[in-house]
Amino acid sequence: MDHNQPSMSWDTADENRYEQSIALKIPGYSHMHDLMERLLVASITDNNEAKILIVGAGGGKEIALLGSRHAGWTFTGVDSSQPMLQLAERRVQEAGIEARVQLKFMTLEALPEDEVYDGATSMLMLHFIQGIESKRRFLSNLAARLKSGAPLIIAAVNADLHSPVYPTMMQAWQDHMLSNGIQLEEWERFAASLGRESDPISSEQMIGLMKECGFSHITPYFGAFWVEGYYAKRD
Repeated sequence: MDHNQPSMSWDTADENRYEQSIALKIPGYSHMHDLMERLLVASITDNNEAKILIVGAGGGKEIALLGSRHAGWTFTGVDSSQPMLQLAERRVQEAGIEARVQLKFMTLEALPEDEVYDGATSMLMLHFIQGIESKRRFLSNLAARLKSGAPLIIAAVNADLHSPVYPTMMQAWQDHMLSNGIQLEEWERFAASLGRESDPISSEQMIGLMKECGFSHITPYFGAFWVEGYYAKRD
């Protein structure tokens, strides 16, 4: 995942622990990615030769999935976490798709502007970007690197931390995680990080920002507690 704030600890992330726990934390984690792939396929005109941008490529989940299903697709993955990129490199090697993948240790803003892509994904990283202006800059940079009409699949933790329903949703999410074997201490670290180490915004803010930054056809395609997935097209 690509995280643009210096206080985050993803530069020293325990990538193996992340890989083992993320699917236990998010209901339908694999389903969310499977739907992502199907939406890209339905949106890309030439599915034989497509250039896909993966923003927050650390971990390698998206690239391994898409690369194993589409032999003609090539991928550029960017991430600012070296440990998570190392995990992605291992998954790419295990999938045997190294020749079609470029993994870059950089932020999205540092990616050459003359490269444009047929589609993009940004899964579970927008909430780590601190501040509305930084999120707006990120989404604008993402739109600038997509062809007109290209699809974006984006997922993030979207939450109004002051909503009356927030405690109820968090209690239910805690019950889900603990029943899947996540330790109470890990849940407590996660719960405390929301609004401190991460900066979730509401669904309404998310959609509004995407519209401002050059995206249309914005449609929710996945939801699990505060995790939301959206499909959109570059104007």
